[in-house]
Amino acid sequence: MKFIMFTKHLEHLNYDEVADTIADIGLNGVDLTVRSPGHVLPENVKTDLPKAAKAIRDRGLEVGWLTTNIYGADAPHAEDILATASDLGIRQFKLGYHRYEGFGNIKRQIAETREALRGIERLCHKYDVCGGMHVHSGPYMSAVTPIIGTLIEGFDPQAIGLYADLGHMGVEGSYGGWLQGLDLLSDRLVMLAMKNMGQFWEADAKTGEHKWQRKLVPLDRGFTPYKEAFGYLKQIGYNGYGSFHSEYQGAATWKDLNHAELIQQTKDDYAYVKGICAELGIPHDA
Repeated sequence: MKFIMFTKHLEHLNYDEVADTIADIGLNGVDLTVRSPGHVLPENVKTDLPKAAKAIRDRGLEVGWLTTNIYGADAPHAEDILATASDLGIRQFKLGYHRYEGFGNIKRQIAETREALRGIERLCHKYDVCGGMHVHSGPYMSAVTPIIGTLIEGFDPQAIGLYADLGHMGVEGSYGGWLQGLDLLSDRLVMLAMKNMGQFWEADAKTGEHKWQRKLVPLDRGFTPYKEAFGYLKQIGYNGYGSFHSEYQGAATWKDLNHAELIQQTKDDYAYVKGICAELGIPHDA
């Protein structure tokens, strides 16, 4: 397994600074945002993605995948993004989201989302790339893994796969749901996001009313037991990238963390994951 870092949290840095920062952490590469907002704006992808890739690769790092907002073949600049990625040898990208419209709509939305995926599949075949549907808790069609299974069933696994997120899977299925979901789609796993989440009884920042609030926490805390999860990843033979999503508690949002705090927490999480890999005998580049 190789480890990369999601650049959403580094968007105040230019390409060279991003590459230097991630190289200093000791990671293998970059999970690069190609969306708006993002490090590469979709309308500039033909000129700016090659520049970003060169800065990253000049530091000995890899571009693991692109995080995009490609929700269908008709998404703005979708074909330009995938064509440019393919030309640069970048073979994976994160799909954009379809929001769940509320009770009574899910069957219709499943059909509509599958139709959108057919267009994406055609582009993936054309440019020899693979899109990952990201598990994201909340009002999204990809909130829980069984629904993703229904959405991607029958599509070419080399074109459309599962982008598992251990944090979002834990918050939507903190007891056994995350495990069953990983089990269900283990043969479609192509990408992995590493985060963890907990639930806290706290006052709402706007209303002052106390309620249960979900927060992102360091990887050694939260709903998802990382050692157990990595044991299953070893069992299924996952050997792709794991992307660190450095969103943490303490501040109201990751944007309120200062740069030094964010980088130190990422280093701590990386050390924790490397320790698990060493204990379980999971090969990794470090």
